[in-house]
Amino acid sequence: MQMIVEWVSEDWTTVRSLFDAHKRARAVIFPALEQGRGQLWTNSLESPTIARLQLAMINALAGDSTSPDAQEIVRMIEPMRLVFGPDEGWTQIIKDLWGDRIGVQPRVLLSPKSLNLDHLLHLREQIPSEYTLERMDLETIKGVDKRRAMHIPTFFGSSEEFFKMGIAYCIKYEDKIVSMASTFTPFIDEFEIQVDTSDHEHRRRGLATAVSAALMSHALENGLVPHWDAANEASIELALKLGYTDPDRWEAYYLKPEDDTE
Repeated sequence: MQMIVEWVSEDWTTVRSLFDAHKRARAVIFPALEQGRGQLWTNSLESPTIARLQLAMINALAGDSTSPDAQEIVRMIEPMRLVFGPDEGWTQIIKDLWGDRIGVQPRVLLSPKSLNLDHLLHLREQIPSEYTLERMDLETIKGVDKRRAMHIPTFFGSSEEFFKMGIAYCIKYEDKIVSMASTFTPFIDEFEIQVDTSDHEHRRRGLATAVSAALMSHALENGLVPHWDAANEASIELALKLGYTDPDRWEAYYLKPEDDTE
């Protein structure tokens, strides 16, 4: 019987091909595989047929879900960690193993193929005069409340690393950040967008639209692809307004703690 082992080689090429079937979260998965970030588990150090990539709380499964080792690699995942696979085979294993302890996070992936730079440049200007839009420098990034931007310490480690490896725009009101759009994880030429408008009083004023458009227009002007994966209807609505199309609904899963199966 094979055991699940951590991939220790610095060369991730062999394992990377197992993830090719993934159609969702590619802008998170593939930069991590290319850059050797996160942790990898497989069922063989010589000729793996399944794999699990862990990036903080995110887990992507890959490979042959009919493998006798597939259930074991899922069993290793701790409660409250988000997990998804590329096909129904992996999804069924997750559902069978976790039963009534399964939690579901609905997601909607949208296509960036129809994004239009002129449209985004127009949207980025549509903010009330009392607000200012700017690209975030290191001092501004350091001043961000990381409880509202957990992806910075989680995936980049520090404000300094985020400044070197990420991109962020913000909107300020009286020198206070009230809306922010940034790259979710380190990237190569594609990234997912993380957007947040902090205070309730500043919502419904077009700030999330403008700050997202600023980041997206920067991306298009520099040969980068900004991806959008929504977790709620408001996020879908915003994405469509920005020019994304073809909403594709999917699900990620997590294992509830033993005392939380309601």
